[in-house]
Amino acid sequence: MSLGIYTKNFTHTAIAPSFSDDRDESFRNLCEGTPWNSLPRGAHANVHTLFNAIQFRRLVEELEAPPEHEQLPIIHKVLDAAQLAIRNSGSLLLVGD
Repeated sequence: MSLGIYTKNFTHTAIAPSFSDDRDESFRNLCEGTPWNSLPRGAHANVHTLFNAIQFRRLVEELEAPPEHEQLPIIHKVLDAAQLAIRNSGSLLLVGD
């Protein structure tokens, strides 16, 4: 069950092409493996999850925490999408199957 990732602006218009988690579902697995009180833990494979501009800063901090060499390409892609949404006062929508 792959997560679809959508970057939207404040009017909920797409500001970047949507993309999906990688074949190994690395982003979903990372989210499920974080502590229960972490922001990524809120992303679920079976529901829609919306991160707003206020939550982004914490999300970015938590995703950037591992050393650069341990970060997978999908994590960089999610970080880029989150930072674009921050600059546009937008949101990041994660859509589960």
